[in-house]
Amino acid sequence: MIDGYVKSGDLARARELFDVMPERNVVSWTTVIGAYAQMKQPEEAIEVFRRMQVEGIEPDGVALLSVLSACGDLGMVDLGEWVHMFVLRQRLCREIKLMNAIIDMYVKCGSVKKAVEVFEGMEQKSIVTWTTMIAGFALHGLGLEAVGLFRRMERENVSPNDVTFLAVLSACSHVGLIDLGRWYFRTMVSQYKIKPRVEHYGCMIDLLGRAGCLMEARGLVHDMPFKANAAIWGALLAAARTHGDAKLGEQALLHLIELEPHNSGNYILLSNIYAEQERWDAVRELRVSMRDRGLRNVPGASSIDVDGMVHEFTSRDGSHPSLHKMCEVLRAINTNIKSVGQITVLPESLHNVEEGFFMRFSLLRIKVDQAFVLQFKISPLATYVE
Repeated sequence: MIDGYVKSGDLARARELFDVMPERNVVSWTTVIGAYAQMKQPEEAIEVFRRMQVEGIEPDGVALLSVLSACGDLGMVDLGEWVHMFVLRQRLCREIKLMNAIIDMYVKCGSVKKAVEVFEGMEQKSIVTWTTMIAGFALHGLGLEAVGLFRRMERENVSPNDVTFLAVLSACSHVGLIDLGRWYFRTMVSQYKIKPRVEHYGCMIDLLGRAGCLMEARGLVHDMPFKANAAIWGALLAAARTHGDAKLGEQALLHLIELEPHNSGNYILLSNIYAEQERWDAVRELRVSMRDRGLRNVPGASSIDVDGMVHEFTSRDGSHPSLHKMCEVLRAINTNIKSVGQITVLPESLHNVEEGFFMRFSLLRIKVDQAFVLQFKISPLATYVE
């Protein structure tokens, strides 16, 4: 019954039935934990898992997979490490799915070094193992490491799949390896006979857009064998915003309005293009259009794990008692990034900065003083600070 409610999308009924059960076994707990993890409610998944521990129910591999997913979503590296140690104690290291999930958890929590240690320690690896590690390098802007691992995979006669190529193309995009990205896009078809999906085109358009090859990116959209989706036009809009191409931004926005009429973020990106060009009349007109359509900015949100406690932040929320220290850290990071020639993390010149910029960045652990450790989300191009 619980599983039926979950599959029908009625998680509230599933939880209600779970709570009134006179007896629960490991399958009962695992079903609810997995449901919350799959429905992208990681806080609830962790809460149920902790209750499971209190009641002395030992989790099985399926439950651990869901918990690791939730830990990655929340950046809860401490709990993730506990699960890792539990897997080692229970001699579950040969469970490739579990080890893959541990690698993914460490990557999402910013612990790339530990992810590599787990990867190298695995006696057996599946294509998912290789792909997860390549994608992890890509997520943190380690494009050369991602490409190097891909080449090592080829040398060990492991055939990449379409998801592997998504990871490689993403890695090339993050660090501007434009020629290499083009080569892999062609190799995928010519050597491995993998037909590109819309996601592969999206990676290429993102790569070209970041590199400033806007006409080539626009041409690729035109030449695709299928209709461009919102992700494709969103990549073009982001590229237009990066390089200040208002005309391309307007074209992309027209398609996005048709595909995502209620997404206010698209309007904000175009508004920032106008603002950078000091076209304030166009900014006001766009805001009026948003108001007429009943759109408003959805506050961005992010969460961090400090000493096992998850703190959630929303845009423009100044209620956290440590906000002053956090702002000091962000200003220091900004200064350091500028000193090495990188772009600023905190936009300063825009009239209306997009909300929730924390959401777009990779996890980074920053030590403020001897007893105050925070996890922030910073650009993958930024250097790791311990």
